[in-house]
Amino acid sequence: LDKASSEPNFREVLEEDAKKLTDIGNQFQIRHSEINKTPVNKSEHIDYLFQRLFAIIYLLLKSSVS
Repeated sequence: LDKASSEPNFREVLEEDAKKLTDIGNQFQIRHSEINKTPVNKSEHIDYLFQRLFAIIYLLLKSSVS
């Protein structure tokens, strides 16, 4: 996260988003084998979560090679 942004306010936003994505992964049924989690049934919701996670991973990967 430090490589992705040296600006403190944006760095904080990235950290909050990373924590929230971790919480989502822990609370919702992302993997089929998890039966005690909240299911994500709508394809629009799956797309939203995928795009959100993709965006932060893409940023971190791009930042790590710069």
